[in-house]
Amino acid sequence: MAAERVPIWEAAGRVLREPLVADRMQPPFDRVMMDGFALRAAEWGRLSGFQVTGVGHAGQVAALLPLGAGNCIEVMTGASLPLGSDCVVPIEQVERRCGADIWFAADEPPQPGGFVHKAGSDVESGRQLVLPGRLIGAREIGVAASFGYSTLAVAKPPRIAIVATGDELVSIDARPLPHQIRQSNGHAIAAALRVAGYPAGGVTLLGDDEVVAARVLDGLMEVHDWLILSGAVSKGARDFVPETLERLGCRRLFHGVAQRPGKPMGCWIGPAGQMLLALPGNPVSALTTLHVLALAALDHAAGRSSGRTCQVIMEGSVPWHVRLTTHLPVLINAAGLAQAVPPSNSGDFAGLLSSSGCVTLPPMPERLQPLPQSYAFLPWL
Repeated sequence: MAAERVPIWEAAGRVLREPLVADRMQPPFDRVMMDGFALRAAEWGRLSGFQVTGVGHAGQVAALLPLGAGNCIEVMTGASLPLGSDCVVPIEQVERRCGADIWFAADEPPQPGGFVHKAGSDVESGRQLVLPGRLIGAREIGVAASFGYSTLAVAKPPRIAIVATGDELVSIDARPLPHQIRQSNGHAIAAALRVAGYPAGGVTLLGDDEVVAARVLDGLMEVHDWLILSGAVSKGARDFVPETLERLGCRRLFHGVAQRPGKPMGCWIGPAGQMLLALPGNPVSALTTLHVLALAALDHAAGRSSGRTCQVIMEGSVPWHVRLTTHLPVLINAAGLAQAVPPSNSGDFAGLLSSSGCVTLPPMPERLQPLPQSYAFLPWL
């Protein structure tokens, strides 16, 4: 994907495409960390009291602590440490105050640097703080704003079309006949894409008419960078997607994946470089392959450096397959362990509601020991 520059308030949820570099040290001055009194720590043991000679507020030029023993300056959190002082005594340690004279509790002698956030102790000027490829969230926005980035270079979102296929499908507001079902895959895919940061332009519903489908798909390819299709991708008599895409000049990268669910999935490249991902029509298979492969492909194209997976430990038995990679729905319990909650079949969309995401289990010949201790977990969006 190309990069584009957007205002910082539009960058959240996008993938960063430039490094963020500190234009100054942080903090840029010796910063007072608590309301209190700035003084010289070495004078503490020799004096019974101090005289307040001024006030240092946040946002003002650093005050000057006068020479001579027994002087201090009242300071506020966030203020510059007064010149000539080396520590702050919190206001909670004030024992007594009479006019300009102040006495502190003697049981906690201050140390040089106490309650002072030293200049440059967090970040030195010129340091690269955030690398390209990072998903921008609140922390990244805060860092960018602190160092003067009013705009950010981010991955330009692709134009995505979603296509759901099948003569049995009707719109969600229709009253289906006994032999029909409401179209749900396209809307579930669109929702996951939006949460992932790749909003789609809409959902197109196609019947199993190859001539009409070819005309619609050709039109969609003219104005979109990515097409994500659901259904008609297997080898049945009416699974028209593979042949139709190839007649439209698309180049097949693969068709068929050694996985369950989602074995019929395929991927094609359009004549102008469009990416076409054909997912199975079964709801569980469609949503699983979207999460495991389609979103991974989009993240890679956007330049995202970190994936969405993490490692989890399974509780209970693991249903290995000898030849196929298995994407198994699991529930993460209160102890942080993953429990298998497989749906009854690949059409059991409601069954996914009891799971948190899926773990990916590689093929596992029965003779292979010991078994892995942790597994890649991908949460549902």
